[in-house]
Amino acid sequence: MKIDLKEIWNFISLAPSPEQKGKKMVWSYKLIAGEVSIENLTSQDILDLNEDKNYDTELLPSIFTFREILWQPNVYTQPSLCLPQLNILKEFCLEYISAKSEEETSTNQIYLQLLKGLSNFCQEALDRISQHETEVRISSILGDLRKKAFPIVKFFLFHPMNRHDYHIDALNRLNYAVKIMLTQYHNKYDDLENPYWIVSQKEMIEKPELDKNQHIKKEKPVVTIETPVASK
Repeated sequence: MKIDLKEIWNFISLAPSPEQKGKKMVWSYKLIAGEVSIENLTSQDILDLNEDKNYDTELLPSIFTFREILWQPNVYTQPSLCLPQLNILKEFCLEYISAKSEEETSTNQIYLQLLKGLSNFCQEALDRISQHETEVRISSILGDLRKKAFPIVKFFLFHPMNRHDYHIDALNRLNYAVKIMLTQYHNKYDDLENPYWIVSQKEMIEKPELDKNQHIKKEKPVVTIETPVASK
């Protein structure tokens, strides 16, 4: 079943335990943020998001509020003029991923995979500009970038541990960005996808007993990033 991003905690608190005759079942979650999807998430992973005291509240302004490339009007008279901002956003994501990659919490892995997707979208835009600079339509390229980034930005925008002032500031810019996307970047309102959860039942695997020197590693989330062929 499909559940809205912000409604998932209500679902967890109200949903009955999944049942199937002869099997022990648990709920399994998949986050869909546009072209980025993260599978194999558990109820505990989702609950941890709601109480993640280690959540970096500077992420939202760092990837969106301070990045005019994702919300300002089309001020680029030449494609090359937007290259610095694209590179800065891409490199921020890559450097953040590198710095935090050793933190193996489930919540951190979700954040890093979303940033990896955002970095990939910046690289796609850079590639399209470099390959077709003489005939490129910057409104088409930046329109695609903003459309793909939109669900990732909304995930961080509505993270429950955000600072209130950061949330309001980013929300105002996102509303402005939507207006610009519709009027200058030729996106349609239906193109703007909200992040959401897919909830399904999964058989619970009993953990075997181990000696004290042995360990079981938790199954890591499976991440999928769609990579459609870039249009000219």
